[in-house]
Amino acid sequence: MLTALILLAVGAGLLVAGSEAFAEHIVAAARIARVSAFGLAALVAGAEPEEAWTASVASWRDRPDLAIGDALGANFVIATVTLGLLAIVAPIVVTATIRRYAAVAAGTGLVALLTVLGGTVGRVEGLGLIALYLVLVGLLWRVERRPPSIGELTEAAEAAETARAVPAQATAQAAAEADGSDTTPAPTNRAWRPFAWVAAGLAAMVAGGIVVVAGAERLVDATGRSDSAIGLTVLALATSAEMLALVWSARRRGVPEIALAGTLGAIAYNATVSLGVAAVVRPLAVGDETATVAVAGIVVVVLAGLAAHRRPVRRWSGGVLVATYAVVVAWLLR
Repeated sequence: MLTALILLAVGAGLLVAGSEAFAEHIVAAARIARVSAFGLAALVAGAEPEEAWTASVASWRDRPDLAIGDALGANFVIATVTLGLLAIVAPIVVTATIRRYAAVAAGTGLVALLTVLGGTVGRVEGLGLIALYLVLVGLLWRVERRPPSIGELTEAAEAAETARAVPAQATAQAAAEADGSDTTPAPTNRAWRPFAWVAAGLAAMVAGGIVVVAGAERLVDATGRSDSAIGLTVLALATSAEMLALVWSARRRGVPEIALAGTLGAIAYNATVSLGVAAVVRPLAVGDETATVAVAGIVVVVLAGLAAHRRPVRRWSGGVLVATYAVVVAWLLR
């Protein structure tokens, strides 16, 4: 028990540190890459390698319900707790871009739901899910290479940078003209630094997720619950903890839409890659189909509602989402 608690504490620290580094440098990295910060966050923060890794390990150990529960349960946590907390800390303004991303995430959730309805997820279905994610990544990159429709973050950063740079350049120009020196700005080789910080933040979040899982697994051994119940609740909550940390970090820095992009990207990733990789490692048989379908269905309903929403998502709606999570978890662990 002591080892489990220590691992959980260390993992939580890594998650917070990683989310801090990510949220602080994502805008600069997006500006250099010439994409919107929202799109870049959906692409990289949404990638959940620790989810795919955990699901694959569970599948390799012939624990299919843990694998399925981890992938789909994490989406349940993100669609209820993470989105709920985002709405509680600040009302979510639902733009056309957010509705489009939510619709895509809802579509991947529906595909995952239809896949598990058959009772098994074979290697062919797993490869199809992975291929679907790769297609979505290609489309995202193609769309976000255009002038972004949600460019408030990038525009604000560029405006602030220009405001700071103009006085300094004017002073340097005047001094240079006085002594006849060259005023051509020196080239900089520091463009890679925001990407390095973003990568370091992601690495810390991944490491934190793995450590948290190790601690959670030790706690799981003492519960005596079914693989499906534990996979959909404890394991899923542990492996998606970095998304909760990202909510706090992004909100503190005034960029909550980055956390929202990460949540939608993570749902699409888990519904395709995490579930698909686990099925490729070993075909998955759905044990407790009722619980799995119920959780996956709630995710689709929440995302479809967000995609159709035209008004800001208020705090009371966030409270309803968090309460929904608590009720369903109590039912799963009954």
